[in-house]
Amino acid sequence: MWQPALFAVILSSISGSLYAVDGVTPIDQDRAMAGNITPGDAPDFPVTISQSGSYRLMGNLTVSGMNTTAIQITADSVTLDLNGFSIIGPVVCASRPTACPAPGKGIGVQAVGDQILGPQGVRVLNGSVHGMGLMGIWMTGDGTSVERVNAYNNAGGGISVAGSVVESAANHNGSFGIIALMARDCTAVENAGDGILLDAGGVAAGNVSSLNGGYGIWAQFGTATGNTTFLNKSFGISAFCPSNIVGNTVVTAEHAGIETKGADCVLANNAIRP
Repeated sequence: MWQPALFAVILSSISGSLYAVDGVTPIDQDRAMAGNITPGDAPDFPVTISQSGSYRLMGNLTVSGMNTTAIQITADSVTLDLNGFSIIGPVVCASRPTACPAPGKGIGVQAVGDQILGPQGVRVLNGSVHGMGLMGIWMTGDGTSVERVNAYNNAGGGISVAGSVVESAANHNGSFGIIALMARDCTAVENAGDGILLDAGGVAAGNVSSLNGGYGIWAQFGTATGNTTFLNKSFGISAFCPSNIVGNTVVTAEHAGIETKGADCVLANNAIRP
């Protein structure tokens, strides 16, 4: 006997399997325009990821508006593999010195909750985000991470996460380069504001932060070790004490190389030269 309801369930299952490969859900421009990448995802941008799991770009995503967000993540435990592709907005910044249009509201990848804490355990890797109206990546949940991502020419900032940024670059953004609890092996170059800013208790290790319009690295009660800062507009490294500032190379321009505020900072084996 023909059972329409059962047929609909089977068809839905088959349709889903056509899109997910090895448990990874693909995303591209056409799928973004069609919607329903996850339940509740409306056609057009932002693509809303409302279910935990793995997602992968299969082509560049291009948004046309300064106030348009490309991908909005609302679920915990999401991995978004940019797969070598780019999320592209309309912003073009001038360089040397970096100057971008007035910021809008658009974000390349956003994982921000209604309260301070956003979705947890969100990971973004392997691609680039540029030309967005506000920020390249903004994630406020615990355990968030960005790996091997290039964020540039965004009108506001490059990458802001509550967790870690590793082997990534934030260059030529209209404000800061990177905000994180931990930044390792990253570059922040020619941002209009500060290069790398650490959340309280954070660690900056092995980074290069140069030619930024503010601080090279700013730490509050944290650790900066093995970094190189070069000709930033303000101090190469600025820290609230107690902090550990060890083994860094700082080349200065207009200010002294390292600034500390308060007592009980540890400074050791830093090389400073004008």
